[in-house]
Amino acid sequence: MENQTPDYERVGRFIYAFHRMGLSVAALTSATIPPELAARSNALAQRFDQIVKTSGNATDAEMVAVLNEADAVRALIGA
Repeated sequence: MENQTPDYERVGRFIYAFHRMGLSVAALTSATIPPELAARSNALAQRFDQIVKTSGNATDAEMVAVLNEADAVRALIGA
């Protein structure tokens, strides 16, 4: 079940972990992303934005899944 109150500390840790990987929404939506990864990286950027805009109301499992996907995409694009 999703938490209904903003958890700024939790979302802050999520943002920090995401950016610490060397990724940003701008990098994920850049025209330099290989075409075969464009849809995947755009979906990741949208999910990241959604979690941030809802102040971390995603479950821990959802945040971990996004961070795992970010790590996989980062490895594929060589960020």
